[in-house]
Amino acid sequence: MPAVSASASVRKSVTDLTRRRGRTFFTALTLALAVASVFLLALPALIDSAMQDEVRAGRLADVTLFVRPVELSNQDLAALAALSNVAAIEARSSVDVRVLVGERRAAARIIGVDDLADQGVDVVRVDTGTLPAEGQLLADVQDANTALYDGQAGDHVTVLASSGGGGDEVVFEVSGRGRSLPGGEQVQDEKVIVFYADHEVAAELGGEPGYSELALRLEDPSAEAAASTVDAVRTSLQSVAGFDGFAGLPEVRAPGDWPGKADTEAFGRFVSVVTLLALFSALVLISNTMSTLVAEQTREIAVMRAIGARRRDVARIYLTTTLFLGALGTTVGVAIGFVLSNLLAGFFGAEFWAIEVPWRIDPAVLVVALGVGLVLPPLASLPAIRRGLRLGLREALEAGGTQLGPEGALDRVLRRVRRLPRVTQIGLRNLGRRKRRSVATMLIVALAVANLLAVMALSSAATEATQSSWGDHLEDLQIWTAGDDPFDAEAERAIRATPGVAEAEPVLKASVELEGSEAFVWAVEADPLFRHRVSAGRWFDAAEAEAAEPVAVVERNLADLHGIEVGDRVDLATAAGDVDLRVIGLADNQQEDGLVLFVPLATARAALDQPSGARSYWIRTDPGDDDTVDRTASALEDRLGALGYEVGSEIRYLGERDEVEANRTITTTIALLGFVIVAMSMVGLANAITTNVFERTREVGILRCIGARARDVRRIFTTEGLALAAAGWLVGIPLGYLLMRVLIRLVWEVADVRLPAVFPPAHLLVALIGTVVLALIVQWLPIRRAVRLRAGDALRYS
Repeated sequence: MPAVSASASVRKSVTDLTRRRGRTFFTALTLALAVASVFLLALPALIDSAMQDEVRAGRLADVTLFVRPVELSNQDLAALAALSNVAAIEARSSVDVRVLVGERRAAARIIGVDDLADQGVDVVRVDTGTLPAEGQLLADVQDANTALYDGQAGDHVTVLASSGGGGDEVVFEVSGRGRSLPGGEQVQDEKVIVFYADHEVAAELGGEPGYSELALRLEDPSAEAAASTVDAVRTSLQSVAGFDGFAGLPEVRAPGDWPGKADTEAFGRFVSVVTLLALFSALVLISNTMSTLVAEQTREIAVMRAIGARRRDVARIYLTTTLFLGALGTTVGVAIGFVLSNLLAGFFGAEFWAIEVPWRIDPAVLVVALGVGLVLPPLASLPAIRRGLRLGLREALEAGGTQLGPEGALDRVLRRVRRLPRVTQIGLRNLGRRKRRSVATMLIVALAVANLLAVMALSSAATEATQSSWGDHLEDLQIWTAGDDPFDAEAERAIRATPGVAEAEPVLKASVELEGSEAFVWAVEADPLFRHRVSAGRWFDAAEAEAAEPVAVVERNLADLHGIEVGDRVDLATAAGDVDLRVIGLADNQQEDGLVLFVPLATARAALDQPSGARSYWIRTDPGDDDTVDRTASALEDRLGALGYEVGSEIRYLGERDEVEANRTITTTIALLGFVIVAMSMVGLANAITTNVFERTREVGILRCIGARARDVRRIFTTEGLALAAAGWLVGIPLGYLLMRVLIRLVWEVADVRLPAVFPPAHLLVALIGTVVLALIVQWLPIRRAVRLRAGDALRYS
């Protein structure tokens, strides 16, 4: 007998696909979703491409130096611009003020630009309106994007100038909206409204004529060349009258970096996990589908072999079928993935950076998606094809469609349960006699439940972590000075004498470097207005605090990141020089993403060369209701402003609310991506149940012939669907818990954020209800179609 021809193989494959259009549709749709999920891997690349355009258009600085306000002449700036490796330099100033947004005071920052019409670094570009003229301010686009300030061209804003600028209320017209990557980053990170104006405006409002920031673009931006350039600028500034040193560590931007890139790359790692889960779900479904296809055609396979078809010919037929499925699913999936990835990239770009992300296709991701769509189905079908070809010829010829398993212990048990309705027993026994299909369908349900539970748990964990972080704060508000000088003894007396203030505690905070990475020092008293949660070692005592002992309590995230244990010594790089500290404890707090070292206040004062005063105070009010807190914050700002301080404040209940809202956006995004897997699994469930009903149309005909009513048939299939949904839900609970632990570990690995492991029982009920309802919905239509067939038509169904 000659081998089966290629054309015959193709015709047979096409017939198999068109014979069960519903199954083909659902399987191709699931595969399309899997291929589309691959395009989620393109999100970081799409956003990076758009942000690189922003970097070039905005001429983002390679190095930013922070100096204590110093006046620089044109000759001074020209000398700095002439230094080796300096391609361009911009001197900026800024002043922190309060603005009136309706009746509410809000923190704002006015960034003064030397020449708005001629900028070489960190260019402020106009989005709408015009550059600000005299008496005008330009709002940053991120002000509106973060719902801090929605002013547009022609609006007016009242600025409460610092005491150095006279302490008066000054009304400015808004000339429009502009964008600058550094300014937008400050809006996002510090939740401060940012405006741009001429340098003289910022200087007048702040009462300091000098510049506080130098932004440089370099010809060679490598780390070594940047460090040499910083040294050269430092040396050149030494000869400038009034230069009093740097106010902080320089910010050096690595080539290709931009604000928020690290977070985007971390998010990309989450996406890769989502994609792997999607591919695994598709693999299970394709394998299940091919198992069903081969099982129902066992007799056809035997006939082909009986007339001379070789095993490889039969295998080729079914591999061709899967290739057709793959081609169909890949075509649809590429289209869906291209649209989905660009829509999501556009959403993230607008949400987090207020930019438009041009529609693009990532060639590397496209190649991966094509490979997945065309290679995955044949691989997933191989086990089913092998099982079908291993049957002996006689055994295969005697098989009758989808194989029924032998009667088992479960069937015998069910027969003895007298109170269980007969139709329910039949439905449950059908599951036991089709064990492979039942297990595969249950696994699909379990994957959906597990993913749903994991993403809901991750969202709850992020919210709980935020609330726990803010819950460690025992103060009602925090007030700080944004100027060069810390609060002195007179300021402290004014703070403590302000009506509403029940307790005031000085605090020093500083950004430092630990082994080349960012960390934060919080200098507090031995018994602070802060709930420290020491899990190893101890907290420093009053004697150590008074003696300015070089000791520190390190947050657990930071300790794990650098392998720090109790008793170790750590060397910190600060703006005032290196500081060596002995670690006496580890804390489970989550301040600054868990990157804080708590040290005695006197220790930090000595290390940072600030022998007295403090830059901020934690304030507890009496009573602690919201109205009293708001009123006290305003009174403190007015009183300290009258003493000449540029004052900023943060009210705890408002800060917690804003951070919870910000986290909700991120966790909702992660949940939406996780629901891609849930949707895929649900499509797989619909496929399994629909195929199950269609394949048993003859069985429905037999039941109808022996007197079963339509409602009896519905109950049999409903019992099967509900049992599968319940079993999948039960299996999905431990799988969901394990997946939740994996995702939380991934958050720690890629984002250095430790989230609590939460698995709310209420989520289990939500998943159960959702699974049961969906199972009932997806089986309603095929059951309705089957029971409406006449008995004779059902018996002849093929």
